[in-house]
Amino acid sequence: MPTLYDVVREFSHTWPDKLAVLTEQDGHRSYQELAAHGGALAHQFQTRFGLGLGDRACIWMQNRPEYIECQLGMQAIGLAGVPINPEWTDPELEFVLNHSRCRLVFAEAERAERAVTLAAGIDSVEAVVSVDEPVDGALLLADLIGESPEGAGLDLPPVDGFVEGNVLYTSGTTTGRPKAVPMSPELFAGGAVPYEEMFGLSHTDRSLVVTPLFHGNAMGGAMSALSRGASVVMPRKFSASRFWSLVDQYRPTYFLTLVPIINILMAQPPGPHERSHSLRVMIPLGCAPIIEQIEERYGVPCMDWYGMTEAGSGTYTRLDEPRRPGSVGKPFEGSVLRIFLPDGSEAPTGETGEICFLRSTIGFNGYIEDPEATEAATSGDWFRTGDLGYVDDDGYLYFVDRQKDIVRRGGENLSTIEVETALRTHPAVGDIAVVARPDPVLGETVAAFIVVAEGCELPTEDDLRAHTEGTLAPYKVPTTIEPIDQLPRTGNGKVEKFRLRQRFV
Repeated sequence: MPTLYDVVREFSHTWPDKLAVLTEQDGHRSYQELAAHGGALAHQFQTRFGLGLGDRACIWMQNRPEYIECQLGMQAIGLAGVPINPEWTDPELEFVLNHSRCRLVFAEAERAERAVTLAAGIDSVEAVVSVDEPVDGALLLADLIGESPEGAGLDLPPVDGFVEGNVLYTSGTTTGRPKAVPMSPELFAGGAVPYEEMFGLSHTDRSLVVTPLFHGNAMGGAMSALSRGASVVMPRKFSASRFWSLVDQYRPTYFLTLVPIINILMAQPPGPHERSHSLRVMIPLGCAPIIEQIEERYGVPCMDWYGMTEAGSGTYTRLDEPRRPGSVGKPFEGSVLRIFLPDGSEAPTGETGEICFLRSTIGFNGYIEDPEATEAATSGDWFRTGDLGYVDDDGYLYFVDRQKDIVRRGGENLSTIEVETALRTHPAVGDIAVVARPDPVLGETVAAFIVVAEGCELPTEDDLRAHTEGTLAPYKVPTTIEPIDQLPRTGNGKVEKFRLRQRFV
């Protein structure tokens, strides 16, 4: 099976000068440049570091062309990429580096300095590579590319036995630590998703990617384009105020994103470009409740897509079929979905239960080195999403609610246990429970119910932020803090979080 690098290399012969990646701050890359840089890095991975099939390397940076180049070099030799949220703190990164046993770390200079310090205490990490500026103790990406012989990597043979295209970390184990989900090379290269059938994707299109590339949604937006010979428009960060001027300047034709991004855009005052633009389709995951408002405001067809890191190819709505209000569509071809009741029986049509997918049809083989989390997320041959929904007589899925305690903030899954663990050490916290609070823009935000320690006052958000600086990413700190005399618990001592969430309904 060809990797994404193989595909890009072929396009470099067909359209050598065609722009593959366009950015605001970091220049552009043609298909010829992407293939050459990816091949040069693949050469260095093999000859300088002795890396190959089964090894892993971490990517810890904002959206930029070097991100794509690193991924292509890894794909060329069967090296799995481990994308990391650039906002993560050092302890969060340290856990992932140790757990994944990454051999290399790629980062911008500001993060590379921190990575060099961390790597000194991690046996698996052999080198840190700065992708933009020189950093003491780190290699420079431009040097690695420049030191490779011309044409290096362009004649690499196909990779046999490639099973990890990427490893994505998602929150939610009983320890509060992220779970590692291997992504198949086929899904990474866009071959498992029928974009042509979905909205007629071709080499003439341009994809707009504003969500961070460590997220599977953004990776889908970028790789769907590159795997078809199309182009990617990729700012470092999302800016609501500049969004439509960016669209006007670079003329993207499709936009795969998350509904919180759309919520932020919808909250902006109407602008001159939002009805006269180049976009021909928008695909905001989770947009079913507001899909008609989006289409009415921006004058562009919308599709919804239900999925998650473990089940990227879940369901989607078809543009050529009548809309069913509230539905997130039917399963992708080959994906098998069922709704199960708590007793394990299949739910009748129209009855709400847990949304499950046949594991073999979504490629979920379990979390890496986490049998406990794998067991909790599976039931025999089925992957349990932890989400509630129902299907109608024609097999269309309707998402109802989330069953897990995970906080889904702006497309990111945040572990309440991780937040509780970090905040429990504050001297004013006697007991604590963290839950999700509904939010019109982000979907959910983090809320904390705190039993105040004797003789103390309820800590403020600033107090908690200062207490967790360097150990917890700022966006994980609760923005709602409620005092409570006693947490509601079951007979065996488990906190009844559903009772706390009901306070926000």
